[in-house]
Amino acid sequence: MSRRPPPAEQQFGSDSFLDVVANVVGILIILMVLAGVRAGKAPVKLTNDPPPVAVASPLPIVTASASAEDQEQASARRRELAGLQLQSDELQSELDRLRSAAGEHETKLSELQSQDAVNRNRAAALGSNLEGQLAELRTNQQQTQELLAAAQAVRIRLKKKAAEAAAAEKQPNRVEQLQHYITPVSRVITENETELHFRCLGAAVTTVPIDQLVERMKAQMERQREVILRLKKYSGSVGPVRGWNLNYLIETQQHLGLVRASVSQFELIPESDLDAERAEVALRPDSVFRNELRKAEPGSTITFWVYPDSFVLFRKLQALAHREGFTVAARPLPEGTPIMGSPHGSRSAAQ
Repeated sequence: MSRRPPPAEQQFGSDSFLDVVANVVGILIILMVLAGVRAGKAPVKLTNDPPPVAVASPLPIVTASASAEDQEQASARRRELAGLQLQSDELQSELDRLRSAAGEHETKLSELQSQDAVNRNRAAALGSNLEGQLAELRTNQQQTQELLAAAQAVRIRLKKKAAEAAAAEKQPNRVEQLQHYITPVSRVITENETELHFRCLGAAVTTVPIDQLVERMKAQMERQREVILRLKKYSGSVGPVRGWNLNYLIETQQHLGLVRASVSQFELIPESDLDAERAEVALRPDSVFRNELRKAEPGSTITFWVYPDSFVLFRKLQALAHREGFTVAARPLPEGTPIMGSPHGSRSAAQ
């Protein structure tokens, strides 16, 4: 809960005070000028005046009266000047007092300004701290919302699992039959034995005509014999045969003046429109797979190139081939790996 910062102390009104002081000083200056002007116009009475010379005058009484009137006016002016001087002294004292008060107020104003700067800095620090706390609070709220969403997802999954468990409890118990196969003894296929090749990929089977492609490769090598013998390496390609192409690489070696050429590697590449049969089609009597088995010689070996997604299909086809009297060899392949061969590779092991 945020707190309002304490109200700052009311600042001292220095402008009004300076206006008052300026007005008082102006009045004092005007009064002092007026007093000086009046004092300059007043007659100066000498204390050691010479005795008046007796002059015959026809009107001595009038002369005496005029002199007394002048003296009375001079006395009145002196009294007025003394009063003005007294007022000037009082105003000077008031001016000194006001200057002293102004100095005290200026000191207090400086203190108040310093205190105001301190309060401003404190308020800025409190504001920065408050912003940091608000940012942390927003982060905590976001994390709380994420945790609540995760907890809600877990509750939904738990409810789903509970519903599935309840539905499974209501179903009758199922007895699964496990088939046990005796592991047969495997043997390596020789070069003279007949071998048929099939590929199992995507839960579908297709024929791989390796023998036909190899025959075409040999014929092409014979035609290109002179070119091959002049090169250290020669690459070629044959096909398509039943939707398959064969790329091969030939390396030549010289020994005692003789040049020998041999296939170091070959790779089978399927066409994009290659036909394949799924399990329900391949197991029917009129399928391509069953026709290939019928055309094979008795005792031939069936080699399956099997990818990870087709082992169930391979088991079904293996069982059928065994019932037909064929031995079966399996060549598992990682996903995305083509069918390849080389003189340094291993031969199939049939069971």
